[in-house]
Amino acid sequence: MQKILEVKNITKKYQNKEGEILAIQDINFRVNKGEFVSIIGPSGCGKSTLLSIIAGLEDKTTGEIYIEGEKIEGLSSKIGYMLQRDCLLEWRSIISNTMFGLEIKGNKDKKAKEYVEELLKKYNLYDFRDKYPSELSGGMRQRVALIRTLAVKPKILLLDEAFSALDYQTRIMVTNDIYNILKKEGITTIMVTHDISEGRCQSRHQVKYA
Repeated sequence: MQKILEVKNITKKYQNKEGEILAIQDINFRVNKGEFVSIIGPSGCGKSTLLSIIAGLEDKTTGEIYIEGEKIEGLSSKIGYMLQRDCLLEWRSIISNTMFGLEIKGNKDKKAKEYVEELLKKYNLYDFRDKYPSELSGGMRQRVALIRTLAVKPKILLLDEAFSALDYQTRIMVTNDIYNILKKEGITTIMVTHDISEGRCQSRHQVKYA
């Protein structure tokens, strides 16, 4: 299989009044194109820190990140990121929310909008395109957030406890739903979770933190 992401010797240290705090140390792994990988571990073990470094949202102390063989420093247009909250803009319609990432990139042409509408139709949200986030269930909101991310056509999607705000039954349905969407779209995915069963259920590979 084709390697798409390589994490090499990533270490992160924070400074405080008492000195250095080691968040993560010498993390190494590879992800192949189309794989769904979970990073599993308890709260405070550095999972989200690692994801933020891969996304370019946080500086690393040492180490290197490669995407498709290219060394990455900082933000990359090849990466999409979903947080714990869906972060939908309550004053914007669903179609407007899904276009938001494209607007930031300055890409609001007809072809881009048609692609978003195609995603909304494919995943049963097109009939809600003129509704507002407050009119949708938690699971539907997460699907809208996912489509907003997919609209910019990332090659790698990072999920940072993206379903933890949902109740248990809804989380099971939404994780299965989103897993199937990502497999259909062929998006390489790295998911951070503290839920062992969730990580094992959705992923072909798991990276476990002590």
